[in-house]
Amino acid sequence: MKKRLFNIHKLIGVNIILFFFLSLFFGILTIFQPYINFWEDSKQHISKVKIEDINLDKCFKQITKRTYIDENGKKMSKDLIKLNFPAKEVKANNLIRVKNRPNFYLDPHTCKKVKPKNFTISKLFDQIHTGRIFNSLVFRIIFGFMSVAVVFLTLSGLYLVIKNHYKNAKTKTAKGLYAKYHRLILLYTLPLVFMFGITGALFNLGVYSSPLITNYLTNGETSNILKVDRNILFDPDLEVRESNREVKSLSLNTLYTKAKEQFDDISFYEMQVYNYNDANAKVKFIGYEPNNYFISSVGNETYIVLDGINAKVLDKKVADQGTFAEKTLDSIFYLHYLRTFSDIPRIIFGLISLTIFIGLVFAMVLWLERSKKDSFSYKVIKPLSFTIMLGSLLSASTLFATTWLIPKKYMYFNFLDKLQNTQEILFYAVYFLLFIYILIKKDLFIITKNSFKLSALLLIVAVISHGIMSGYTLFNSYYRGLTEIFFTDLVLIFVALLFLLFSSKLNEKYFIKHS
Repeated sequence: MKKRLFNIHKLIGVNIILFFFLSLFFGILTIFQPYINFWEDSKQHISKVKIEDINLDKCFKQITKRTYIDENGKKMSKDLIKLNFPAKEVKANNLIRVKNRPNFYLDPHTCKKVKPKNFTISKLFDQIHTGRIFNSLVFRIIFGFMSVAVVFLTLSGLYLVIKNHYKNAKTKTAKGLYAKYHRLILLYTLPLVFMFGITGALFNLGVYSSPLITNYLTNGETSNILKVDRNILFDPDLEVRESNREVKSLSLNTLYTKAKEQFDDISFYEMQVYNYNDANAKVKFIGYEPNNYFISSVGNETYIVLDGINAKVLDKKVADQGTFAEKTLDSIFYLHYLRTFSDIPRIIFGLISLTIFIGLVFAMVLWLERSKKDSFSYKVIKPLSFTIMLGSLLSASTLFATTWLIPKKYMYFNFLDKLQNTQEILFYAVYFLLFIYILIKKDLFIITKNSFKLSALLLIVAVISHGIMSGYTLFNSYYRGLTEIFFTDLVLIFVALLFLLFSSKLNEKYFIKHS
């Protein structure tokens, strides 16, 4: 029984580990998405501003004075405006974003319209992490089943550790070292790995089971989640109902102050304005509760609706009043993304995830050490696994370096009548070129050393080019209050130095010999 389970564990592990590796590596980067997002776009090189200090009325006028055409060619109504406030924790953005206007952003200090980058590496990292790469449904399903497999691996691994009574004695062999630390690292981080598996499966496969869940929660009334009376999807009391009777609304800043008086412990990140300067004017403020973050993130809305004429409270809701489905979805989102965490827990979470990442590397190399060197699977998986592991470092480093090196006019090019992003093409090209290099060179020790050195060089280039092209160096970004940008530069330098250290300390005896 134990031997059969071990073989199944090994078989499933080797088939999904590279997908898990990609998801985890880019998931670590996604944890710090706000920092990367601020760093890579000069339009977001602005100091933090409190919402109460934003001239909301001035910004609102900037939105409504323009006419917009939707994708169907119809003029968009000015009776409903939805905008996101600057929110590092929830929206990973420090600009004002108009949700129901295409690519409309405002500088919160001046209310002037700005145009941020269309392609961002932080968004690409998130897409790879969640399996939304290439906008492919197939990849999402693969990543979903990968998450299910991770759940099985955690449970079967725990069972094998308990049954086999492994001794963590000192070992002098490479195979023993990989086996020991794969087992120890993933055993001590097992709760987090299990959580990744469960929440990842729900994110990627849950959407296909939602009709069944919706049917159950509505007692068979409907299987269409969009028809369910949930605050985040359908709000009948806030339909646009213009009375054609013009009545001047209260200042949006005044309404925001009134909302804060009702909810002084809420962090508002969104404002929805209905029928402004009309007798039916209403304003809805949406936020999350920092002291109740487990069920208050971005799905289970905490909100307050005020009459736009007299600031009377028309409706309000706190996270504890959410439905079971809303609380469940929000807790899943929180556990997987930690978007509402402060920086210290975010860093701790990232370091634990990095430890799991090292455990996966040991697992992959252990399988290669134990495999027959003349087998077909070994000959295929060996170059592929090192391409994924080392290529992730090199590709991510390349994205950081090219963010500020490539001139704006060369960021896009046409290929086969389709607009391509230069950085994204380079990202995939690095994997391909490394794969070819591995097949030709074959010496994994030298390849790994060179990969760490080149990654370090690229990260240093990223910091230098950022300072030159943006005008914000490591030190003046700190003095100007751009702390997220300062810490991003600092971490990139620190990681580059770590890569150089790893390269110098690598020992050839721990690498698979070519045969």
